[in-house]
Amino acid sequence: MVLSYDFPPERSLSVAETEIGWLVAPLPIVVEGIGSGIPVAATVSNVYKSSDLLMAKTFFEGDFEVSLFSLSKFPVLDEKLLLSFGFTDFYMAFRSYDRGIDSGKEDYYQTLEKFNSNFVTFQSQYYKKRLELLLSYSTGGTELEKIYDVDGNDFSNIQSPERNWVDNVIGTQIDLTDNHLDPSEGLRIEILHTDTNYGLNDLSDYAVNDLNITAYFPFFEAHKLLFNAFQSRSNITENGLVDENAFRNKFGLGCDLEKEVVACQNVEARRINYWLKRNRSSKATALGGLNRMRAYSLGRFYAANSSNYVLEYRLNYSEKITPMNWIVLGGVRTVLQASFFYEIGSVSDHISQLHEKMKSSFGVGFRAIISGLIYRIDIAKGEDGIAPTIFINYPLSLGTLGS
Repeated sequence: MVLSYDFPPERSLSVAETEIGWLVAPLPIVVEGIGSGIPVAATVSNVYKSSDLLMAKTFFEGDFEVSLFSLSKFPVLDEKLLLSFGFTDFYMAFRSYDRGIDSGKEDYYQTLEKFNSNFVTFQSQYYKKRLELLLSYSTGGTELEKIYDVDGNDFSNIQSPERNWVDNVIGTQIDLTDNHLDPSEGLRIEILHTDTNYGLNDLSDYAVNDLNITAYFPFFEAHKLLFNAFQSRSNITENGLVDENAFRNKFGLGCDLEKEVVACQNVEARRINYWLKRNRSSKATALGGLNRMRAYSLGRFYAANSSNYVLEYRLNYSEKITPMNWIVLGGVRTVLQASFFYEIGSVSDHISQLHEKMKSSFGVGFRAIISGLIYRIDIAKGEDGIAPTIFINYPLSLGTLGS
């Protein structure tokens, strides 16, 4: 069956891939025990040639604030050089889990922080988008206001609350599939290298190398089977503090000043353990959330190495070209798709132990391709329960490669 297909397959263009499309929707954020907020997001695809515009802003009073803007794939030199840039400015809660594959779903602490970042990315595509090169630079900073434990206790006497970083990213994609947007057959290989440098010498700098391989196999008329293999490896490039006492003096929570001393000491130990192990062993791309291990929270599993394997069946049950104008959602719909997936993954600081214990996730998804954007809803189940994902773009992608 494999030998019956031409390789690489003939390249085709997606109908209506350059037609303008839009979505305006509220994005309610609710974090139990901390607060809530309702930013409004708007995206416009193909606003200028292949450029996509994304904006989000909190207009209603709430506990969290979101400001976001990005312009993607603006053609600087025809289609050969594409520019993306943008910024984020958040006042929001973030969750940090314990390290390793054995962490429990309540083994975390949460931070309320002011977070901001800026990025600029250059992409270059050749041979009908079969080859892509990417270069990206981003900088960001955060200031912690409070730290919460799993029971909702909060602590604000935070030592070293500020953190700044610079990310340098270089990557490539080799796309030997029949279609850049919605492949049915072929092979896609993505490689991404990221260097993270912290402005604070107490934190270790590290590099991450990601490899993502996806194979597509067609069968029947509109069915496709997808197999994805992902590997991430990280290493320290410049050492920060690795002595526990010195680290505790720099990053403690001043628990003697808090009313709930024992609860404070517990969350302090969790925070120090998080950053101390990260200083010693770095951090590869985490599993959980939008792209991989969808039944688990964002960043749920992490260590110095990670791996993920996915088998996904996709059925395009409608490929009728349909203009849409629902005021808040519009464009030209070309595909309606259902999917069924099963994925396994693991993380470990020791590469020899990476596949000794695996977590699994399985579920169903529904997708619509409208004016070159993939709108998707995935519902997955794992050991932590059932988790829904609503997002734009296919899962299993590698950063901005191919996006």
